[in-house]
Amino acid sequence: MHLNDFIKLLNKHKLDGYFLPRGNLFIGQEDILPEENLLSELTGFSGSAGNLLILTHGKSVLFVDGRYELQASREVDLSQVGIICTTTQHITPLEWMKNHLPPKFKLGFDPWLISLRNFQKWEQQLPQCRISSLPLQDLGINPQAPCSDIFAHAGEYCGISRDEKISSVLTFLQEQNLDAYLFTAADSSSWLLNLRAHSLPYTPLLRGYTLVDKDGRVSLFAYRHHLTDNPALAGLNCYDISELPRCLSTYKRQTLGVDFASCPEQIAALADKYKITLRHAADTAAEQKCIKNPVELQGINAAHQRDAAAMITFLHWLELNSATIPLTELDIAAKIRELRAEQDLFYSESFDTIVASGAHGAIIHYHPTAQSNAPLEKNSLLLIDSGAQYQDGTTDITRTLAIGTPTPEMINNYTLVLKGHIDLFDTIFPRGTGGRLLDSVCRRPLWQQGLDYNHGTGHGVGCFLDVHEGPIGIAKSYSLYPLSQGMITSIEPGYYLTDRYGIRIENLAEIIPAEHEGFLAFKSLTLVPYDRRLINKSLLSAAELDWLNRYHKRVWQTISPLLDNGARTWLEQACAPL
Repeated sequence: MHLNDFIKLLNKHKLDGYFLPRGNLFIGQEDILPEENLLSELTGFSGSAGNLLILTHGKSVLFVDGRYELQASREVDLSQVGIICTTTQHITPLEWMKNHLPPKFKLGFDPWLISLRNFQKWEQQLPQCRISSLPLQDLGINPQAPCSDIFAHAGEYCGISRDEKISSVLTFLQEQNLDAYLFTAADSSSWLLNLRAHSLPYTPLLRGYTLVDKDGRVSLFAYRHHLTDNPALAGLNCYDISELPRCLSTYKRQTLGVDFASCPEQIAALADKYKITLRHAADTAAEQKCIKNPVELQGINAAHQRDAAAMITFLHWLELNSATIPLTELDIAAKIRELRAEQDLFYSESFDTIVASGAHGAIIHYHPTAQSNAPLEKNSLLLIDSGAQYQDGTTDITRTLAIGTPTPEMINNYTLVLKGHIDLFDTIFPRGTGGRLLDSVCRRPLWQQGLDYNHGTGHGVGCFLDVHEGPIGIAKSYSLYPLSQGMITSIEPGYYLTDRYGIRIENLAEIIPAEHEGFLAFKSLTLVPYDRRLINKSLLSAAELDWLNRYHKRVWQTISPLLDNGARTWLEQACAPL
């Protein structure tokens, strides 16, 4: 569908505008199928996060964060769509609408795509607007994704049984005085029920809602999944998502708990229709899920070791071939996937691999395509951000590599990014500290030189689930959620010079107890050396150099036994003390 065709539909409904997030009825879920990505279809924008305000009179507005500011400006038709970078301009889509939409503006939205919390904010802060619920289905837009199979996440990897998790929910219901709770976040249902599905290219997510009532009845409402004759679903009451309204009607005059941050506004409309009292209660599965249990942590560590073996084998291969064989970005992505697929328990990549040569590296989340695929640029930088889903853990690593001879400027800027990366890894902090308070530690070396990066410093990571997992994170403007032992976060500072190159260094970290009582520390799960050709040793403090040498020693001791002779020799040189 073309944007102009959508505007014609809005005119038929006498709307002045329509707010369209990139997503589906699982609010906040980044990994969606192409056929569900109406925002991309209308604008050409391929990023993993964005909101489109479609205007019937005048230019529409695409809201993106700093990761996609440059990318969006190159992908959309700027004569039809303006770009607002929310992090650069320090404004939310709601604030923009409050400031720019005129009185009596008729604003449409799909109640399945907007959370209850955001809708409540709209009602409070957009008094000049006449807000109308208009599902995309009522506009004749109803994408049909293929049905997929559900499978169990084995107990040897998940660590806690479904019955134990449900028992915890029942205690929660009693404490909160709730008759039932509806989990609307797909990763919460996946974790709670120890189920996964072959529904998405990079995330083994079961796309469904789970309803648990105080009597112990557990109902799964699955979204385009095969539900019959599946032993993984034994003991569950399984329904298609379309049957949710009928099932909710049986809770008339009862109290239903939901998380307003992830629950669609449509559920509030159903609750009102069936005289159900809807009460906000934070998603207890999301809170428990982000603290990994001992079995999960053991598997996650093992997955990272196998992943490191694949990445180090790739780095050795790249050194052998980059000078003699013409390689492209897509060649690099294919080789990394090939080597990961050889590892035990490999399931898929955890996201579309970023391989960015030269100037492409400045596009923070650039992905090579057949149209954009570029050869490796000599005497420049190659940025590779990639990861994998293993049945025992999820990985995510970024390395920036020198191709040919890097300039002194490249080396110095890389070293500044590395300093921030090391400084945060070497920081201890009190239990309960929010990620926002740690963000500046990672940025300080860059800030001291008047430099910065326009994205977060860290995101939570699931266990054979989302590579971007809430509620934790490390960033300037959010991430107040308290950090605790057992959580997994990335640490990934960067620096980007438009039309020149990009630098990012990312390891995943496990949060562990520090030596001092009541304090926490980071332990690197990622075990892959940094490119010593890009390190200006004179810019590192003694403490930073000591951390780097200890890290490389650990990489060598842990991963060398997993490698063949050629890769092992390469690793020994890469991990030699600086």
